[in-house]
Amino acid sequence: MSPTGAHALIAAGCESPYIRLCDLRSGAFAQSLLAHESASMAVDWSPVDAYMLASGGTDGRLQLWDIRQAGSHVCDFGNSESNTCAHDGSINGLLFTDDGQRLVSAGLDHCARVWNTASPQTPTVEIQTGAENDKPRTSTTLSTKTVEMALTTATDGTTSTKVLFIPSTSTCEVLVVDVCTGEVITRLDAHFASVTCAAWRPSFGELYTGGADSNVVAWSMHEVLDSTQAALRTNAWSDSEPDDNV
Repeated sequence: MSPTGAHALIAAGCESPYIRLCDLRSGAFAQSLLAHESASMAVDWSPVDAYMLASGGTDGRLQLWDIRQAGSHVCDFGNSESNTCAHDGSINGLLFTDDGQRLVSAGLDHCARVWNTASPQTPTVEIQTGAENDKPRTSTTLSTKTVEMALTTATDGTTSTKVLFIPSTSTCEVLVVDVCTGEVITRLDAHFASVTCAAWRPSFGELYTGGADSNVVAWSMHEVLDSTQAALRTNAWSDSEPDDNV
């Protein structure tokens, strides 16, 4: 749903080439976008333009849409002249920066890329999220799984550095990355299977991560840049029954 609150449309991608726009007020599908050659894996609304929507699919294409236009399609990210897609595999995560000027895409090619929405031909930053030949550390295939990333400003309040939290594609870690430079600041390791989502809670300065191990972990971001992993972990809980033998 658009964070601007200008409309009540929800964008849904699924194992279909189409992105469905559903109106919460009526419960009806308002519009369908033929976005990809196969499954539409990830969508994200621009935080500043209520009608701009990004989509990524299993075809490796990353696209921008203006749902007010009849054709809707605005552009493809990547080099259209050489027919180069944004990723060499499925795109399974998308996240706009809060100013709407940059878009982060995560893919199963073990890369995350940062794109300038005004010049989408080439990514400005590339982040290695896993070794190219590594397999995800989970028994569940990631080919049809999406990941949720989180983004915030530097926690010390002294800089305007944008900090990206992105699950690794080949380990059980969350990478903490400077989104402007691609530098990996640190790695958060508390899960026992692949991490699938990260959510930032600004009022508490906390990060929450969830994984295929059925655990949710809360991290204190005031200590994330200079403390040990033991000090960072503030709380964790599981949807499974506790093991009395542990």
